Parts: sequence; C-alpha cells; structure tokens
Amino acid sequence: MRRTPLYETHKRNGGKMVPFAGWEMPVQFPTGIVQEHLTVRRAAGLFDVSHMGRIEFRGSGALDYVNYLITNDLRKIGPGQLLYSALCNEEGGIIDDVTVYHLGDAALLVANAANAETVLSWARSHKPEAVTIEDRTAELAQLALQGPRAEAMLGSPFAEAVRDVGYYEYTWVSWKDARILTSRNGYTGEDGFEIYVPSELAVPLADRLMQWGERIGVAPAGLGARDSLRMEVNYALYGNELSQTITPLEAGLRWVVKLKKEDFIGKSALVRQKSEGVPRKLIGFAVEGKRLPRHGHPIRIGGQEVGVVTSGGYCPSLERGMGMGYVPPDQTAVGTELEIDARGTRLPARIVERPFYKDGSVKR
Repeated sequence: MRRTPLYETHKRNGGKMVPFAGWEMPVQFPTGIVQEHLTVRRAAGLFDVSHMGRIEFRGSGALDYVNYLITNDLRKIGPGQLLYSALCNEEGGIIDDVTVYHLGDAALLVANAANAETVLSWARSHKPEAVTIEDRTAELAQLALQGPRAEAMLGSPFAEAVRDVGYYEYTWVSWKDARILTSRNGYTGEDGFEIYVPSELAVPLADRLMQWGERIGVAPAGLGARDSLRMEVNYALYGNELSQTITPLEAGLRWVVKLKKEDFIGKSALVRQKSEGVPRKLIGFAVEGKRLPRHGHPIRIGGQEVGVVTSGGYCPSLERGMGMGYVPPDQTAVGTELEIDARGTRLPARIVERPFYKDGSVKR
C-alpha cells in the first residue's frame, strides 16, 4: 500500500485509515463523515487527494497530443486555465475522467487514483516520439481546500494570489521558495481550490492552512465526506457512473465531448451514438423512508427491472436518502415512480431534478 506525504499527519489527527486504490487513505476523522460533510458546506474542509495521478506532457506537439487523447478541446483554453474531460477508448467508453491544465508549452493531466497507471500506460502507448511523458505523482502532493469560506481562510501570500482567479483557472503562488500551482475547482459543489505542492512541503503547508482556517472552523475531511458531497451535486464517480463500457453521452457529459474537433480517440463511436441515440441515461432519485439505496441495487419501474443504482446513500445536507442510476432513455422523466430493490426490500423512490443540492436548496 502506498502512503501520501500526509499519512502521519492523518494519523496524528485521528484519521481512520483504509485501503483505497492501492493507497492508505483517511475515510473519516473523529468528528465523523456527516460533520465533515456539513463543515465543507458551511465553512471549509481540507482533503488530501495526493493519491490521484499527476502526469505531465512536454515536448513538441505535447498539447496537440493531449488534445487527441481527450474529448474536450484544449485549444479553447490557454495558459492559466484548465478543463474537465473524458478520456475514451476507441469504442467511446470512458477510460477515466480527468482534469487537464494548460501550462503554456506543456500540460498536466490529473487522473483518478484507481486509473492512474492505466491512463499513463494508455498515453505512452499512443505518444509521438517528440512528446515526453513524466509521472509526477510522487514528487507533487495535492490538497483540496473546499467550502464557501475556502478563500477567506487562505492566509498571505495565498489570499492575494487567488483573489482574482476564476472558476477553472489557476495561478502560481510562491511559498517557502517553491512555486505552488493553485486552481479554483473541486469535487464538492462548493467554492474551493486544488493545490499542487512539492511533496516535501505538503505537511508544513497543510499545517499552515489549518492554522489560517482555525478561526472559521475549517477541519480535515476524508474520503467518506468527499463521496457524499459529490453525490449531492451529482458529480460522476469512476467505477460507479463511469466505466469503459459507458460513454460520456450516456453519463450526461455531452458538454465535455467536442465532436467538431478534428479528431480524438473514440470520436467515430461517439458520433455514431449521437446519431443513433443512447441506450440508457443517468438519472437521480430520492427514496422514501430511512432505508438507503446502495451501489448495485436494481431499479424497478412498474415491477420490471430497468436499471441499477450506481451511487446511493445518505445526503447530510438534504437529510434523506438519494441516489443515481442508469435507466432506459424513455423512462427518465422527473416525477417517475421507482422502486429500489434493497436486497429484497422494495424502497419507494421517484426521479428528481439534478443536482440534488444547489445553493442550499433541494431540487424537486
């Protein structure tokens, strides 16, 4: 099992460590997942996401090559910006959902921990000779500071540096003689930042951030809260909503598929699927009662099994059970009555608008 530079810090803070994608990671801290979740919604939480893969592309044609790998269009942004995209196989299935930073003459691609080696191997197997690919996961740590007060808790010199940074933009911050890439984005539905710091500075920076945020109630947060936060705003999770047998069109990610691009891996398959129509669509639903839906539970409509729950559980901000899953495209209307088969117990449910949580309100 691999450990991030913050492993001992997590242990010191009482983190409950669990195996995750080959890493030992904190699933929660002593206050518990629900409290961590609510702290992020009300103030800010600090996540260690150093288990994610960080892959840098350099050399002649590096940006064009990355653009060929992804479905979104890197040419539409410039230095100081980043984008979210799918990276697909030839059949249009999603190898991973990634974030790509335009570094001017280079690109930094951030992959999910479980897929980092697959993405690295895939990228190397297609690369032109002039492009160099470097795995920077070990030398760079990655922190996620998320919550409505994330900017307010950043102390000097970060506060001045990030004040004018827009959503899906980044800047470089100087701290302890290091250049630290800081971007405004995240996985919680709140304002926040992703911070890339040399691994040897990860602990002092995390400690400093916690000191700066102590007065407004910032707290460390683990994988459990990260999952419940993303589900409330219906962000897809690889291995649940996304896989190599699911296309971005099926997953509701049409906005990251730029079919007018000259070419990218999987384009032909996605053009064909767009013309023929998708066989399934992702929906969100709310359940009645206290029993919770879980990944893998069958979804039934009119007594017939029509799909499967991809993510499900308790949403602390909404104080109820919610979930997502795939059903046929003609059965996705808001208000449609469902049953979730929770190991033989039928849970009444209905399709609701997504995202579930937005600006403190529930979409019905």
